[in-house]
Amino acid sequence: MVKSLNRREILERMAVVSGGAISLTVLSACEGGASVPKDTKNIKLKVLSRENLDLIADFADMIIPDTDTLGAKSVNVHYFIDELAANWMTKVERDCFIERINSLDRSIKTKHGNTFSFLSRDKKIAILDSLGREIAKISSDNTNKNRPKHIYLELRELIIFSYYTSEVGASEELLYDPMPGNYKGCVAFSDVGKTWSI
Repeated sequence: MVKSLNRREILERMAVVSGGAISLTVLSACEGGASVPKDTKNIKLKVLSRENLDLIADFADMIIPDTDTLGAKSVNVHYFIDELAANWMTKVERDCFIERINSLDRSIKTKHGNTFSFLSRDKKIAILDSLGREIAKISSDNTNKNRPKHIYLELRELIIFSYYTSEVGASEELLYDPMPGNYKGCVAFSDVGKTWSI
């Protein structure tokens, strides 16, 4: 006897099937792996220069600093971003990304007389604050929708993504449950305490 399916069952089965297909695609794309070894002294960079890497590392340290858990720089998100640039971005995107990092670095050197790494913490905070205001100003201007994303916004997104998909970010900073139970749609945040990683 053929059982008729209701709409909910069809959607659930479609989600399972498409999720499986997507998972296989994602896993095959990650086959080479983009893990970063703990000892980074002898790592050969894929596409970023040492100066690019240092700038990203220092931005990462300011955006997600060490607290009771390791911060973004300590978990080597800058090396992971080098992997992403090499294996995920197209050549055109990668070249544009690197040129915009170089431009940001030159701008900081010109305005402040030194690289970001050697500036005081207060100056670094002022620079990030200024870049944030610049992004807000650009976001409110709707005249040119086709302009590339501001480099600081792109770096911040890559740093946050890289951190929260790292082992430390996913298992120590976020709550992690490898076998989640049933779904509860309405739970007070105070009952959970942290955001969940999946």
